Amino acid sequence: MAAFKYIGLIATQQNEMPITLSTGSIENGYKLKKVLAQQDLSTGLAESWYPGVEVVGNLREILEDDKIELVVVAGKSENQLDIIRQATEAGKFVRVI
Repeated sequence: MAAFKYIGLIATQQNEMPITLSTGSIENGYKLKKVLAQQDLSTGLAESWYPGVEVVGNLREILEDDKIELVVVAGKSENQLDIIRQATEAGKFVRVI
């Protein structure tokens, strides 16, 4: 079995539904590893939306994880550009949705 390509999700605003990986992403070996619970996304809601995924309380826990290659920033926030900067400086690929 090929190794997974791990993703860290940073949801910067409350969505009505969880953010899901596309079929193509799953087929290409991507797997959600960590979700940052912040602002409107509570830890409890994140745990219910993303079972089996580690819910973390700060950005560093995603950025310092060497297994995470891609950081997905979902939603808009005042600090979105800072999050993107920190992720790229940490050597991560970034996708904003």
